[in-house]
Amino acid sequence: MTDQIPDTIRYDEEKLYIRWRDGRECSYNLLELRRNCPCAMCMGGHGGSIGAATGHIKEIKLNAWKKVGRYALQFTWSDNHDTGIYRLDELRKACE
Repeated sequence: MTDQIPDTIRYDEEKLYIRWRDGRECSYNLLELRRNCPCAMCMGGHGGSIGAATGHIKEIKLNAWKKVGRYALQFTWSDNHDTGIYRLDELRKACE
């Protein structure tokens, strides 16, 4: 279970870096994370289509992040979007 618990989280202009408690280090492209936001609006859950709300984004910056319980991270993006909840198990799976 420690493979799904972050030890350290940091980011720069292009990537998010997570070192997991089991020692594995992963990096995630910020633009890809934003374009694949799992919130209902970005995923087309309010009558839209998947990608319609994010497909136009060409660049993005991560302004802040916070933990959501013990299971997810929530990001605040430079376009003021902050409703996506990124599950830790999904982030880890994307790094395998």
